[in-house]
Amino acid sequence: MHGQARTIVRLVGLATLLLLAGCAPQSVTEQGAAIGRLYNLFLAVAAVVWVTVTGVMVWSLVRYRRRRGDDQLPKQIHGNKYWEFTWTLIPLVIIAGLIVATVRTQSTVLQQQPNPDLTVEVTGFQWSWRFTYPESGAEVVGSSGHPPELVVPANRTVHVRLGSADVIHNFYIPRTLFKRYAIPGTTNEFDLTFTEPGRYDGNCAQFCGFGHPDMVFSLRVVTAEEFTRWTAARMRSPAGQAGRAGG
Repeated sequence: MHGQARTIVRLVGLATLLLLAGCAPQSVTEQGAAIGRLYNLFLAVAAVVWVTVTGVMVWSLVRYRRRRGDDQLPKQIHGNKYWEFTWTLIPLVIIAGLIVATVRTQSTVLQQQPNPDLTVEVTGFQWSWRFTYPESGAEVVGSSGHPPELVVPANRTVHVRLGSADVIHNFYIPRTLFKRYAIPGTTNEFDLTFTEPGRYDGNCAQFCGFGHPDMVFSLRVVTAEEFTRWTAARMRSPAGQAGRAGG
């Protein structure tokens, strides 16, 4: 009996670890937080469905297993229309609820502020990134082997205008739980509001040629005061001025 108890505890522990491993990482943006909540809702619903279906299946296998001396088939039942209606209706209700939650989250994520605090033009090219700040004229241009750094203020609405100079790229910062395609001839626009100061990794999530592995960049989220000082220093530095001709 003790051996069975240990086995059950191990199985429960393993199932818990698997469930936790499927959770989305904590986002550093308000938009990503909404996506994370939706993801975890889907995960929770899937877990409940899995536990319910698996539990009923295991119970049926144990409860109605063939025992010693059972030489005849049990009474055969054609079906029950009420049960069939019930287990058809339940999935429909679950799916409808998830669709509503998805549409609401999508509206939150795609909503753009009429007067953002900062606008950044992001351009992907083979094989790096250009970050341009139209209000100040500051610009950061990367190159293969020299990843650029995108600097933004925390708790401010950052409006991103995303485009590509050549082929399709994909602007992705994993900790934002958000990514968008950079398509030649098209400008994708969206807002991001970063809530956690720090440094985060970014990359192109679309294979765009032999130099694709070089299309990485870093994101640094700073306070509003630090961002003002960074912008001023960027405009004064010769490197910042020369960077405008890059890419």
